[in-house]
Amino acid sequence: MNSPTYDLMLCGGGVVGLSIAYQCASVGWNVLVVDSDEAGASSWAGAGILPASATVPALDPLEQLRALSHGLHKEWHHRLLKETGIDNEFRQCGGLHLGRTNAERATLSANRMWWEEHGIAYENWSMEELTRKVPSLRYLTELHGDLTSMYLPDECRLRNPRHLQALKKACLQLGVDVVEHCRIDKLETVGDRIVAARMGSRRFNAKRFCITSGAWASQLLRPLGIETGIMPVRGQMILYKMEQPPFPMVINDGHRYLVPRDDGHVLAGSCEEEVGFDSNTTAVMLQQLQEWAVGICPHLDPSRVEQTWAGLRPGSFDTYPYLGTLHPFENGFVAAGHFRHGLHWSPGTAVLMYQWMDNQKTDMDIMPFCVQRGQTLGNQLQNQSHPTQA
Repeated sequence: MNSPTYDLMLCGGGVVGLSIAYQCASVGWNVLVVDSDEAGASSWAGAGILPASATVPALDPLEQLRALSHGLHKEWHHRLLKETGIDNEFRQCGGLHLGRTNAERATLSANRMWWEEHGIAYENWSMEELTRKVPSLRYLTELHGDLTSMYLPDECRLRNPRHLQALKKACLQLGVDVVEHCRIDKLETVGDRIVAARMGSRRFNAKRFCITSGAWASQLLRPLGIETGIMPVRGQMILYKMEQPPFPMVINDGHRYLVPRDDGHVLAGSCEEEVGFDSNTTAVMLQQLQEWAVGICPHLDPSRVEQTWAGLRPGSFDTYPYLGTLHPFENGFVAAGHFRHGLHWSPGTAVLMYQWMDNQKTDMDIMPFCVQRGQTLGNQLQNQSHPTQA
């Protein structure tokens, strides 16, 4: 059974796929999203932290992508709320960064230089200020007499499941076709073009195909003869339920964090485990997370645990996502490998991918994110196929 020919088919309906669908459908494209699970299921598990980003021009491509996306989140929040009535809980809540050991304090010192270079506002709180502004952390200040705490007022958060609900509803309202619980068996090619996606007896046709299946992207790319460094990296999470949030801001302690919600829920995470596609939680890691969380805020005792889960992030070998054309296929594209930043970088990714696929000048150079990065031939191919890049 054949489908109508879409302007764009997105192979993967996580936050990146839905964001690209939303952006492209907003300008009138006929879009199809296909996911092997429920759309959004691969992206709901994150904490929803939106770190502060550069306010001055940055040279680092990752910082450019971060800044572009960070500036779009507030706009998208208002648009999605108006269009769907769903509040994704975007909040400019600020972020507190703690340094309890010499190594952590040294890291914060380096971060401070980075923040200053990129125009990111921060405040160096004294122990007295921290205790006064965040009373629930009094135990922490008593335990660590030399605690360093830096507050970033521009750090934000949003609630992953609600953001995905809003994106999906907005896409449907714009006429996007969303096919769920349908695994793509094969991408059919003729010469330098992808002509269809085959799913059992179903065959979907499109002018453009974009791989947005996150940690599973390599499973579609490899049969096309395209290798990437995308790999699944497991993270585990704990959800606490309080009567009210014990603190108003995101708390960062090394690679771990606590994220408050409006309704009193608090998320504690996370870890990085290379265990393949195993998305099960483990008693050992959950115990470590609980001990760490109660060490930051004693209110987060085990009796408050409401739920635990694990998710798979799409890691890449050099921490850069893959964006751009799937050479040699001129109508094949990829947007995957965002690792811990998929939610944060999704609006910027959506805008850039729409511009790239529409052969427009992009808001920033996406060459550093191409599949063939580091290969001279790959760079030449990108330049030849898309001369209007920024």
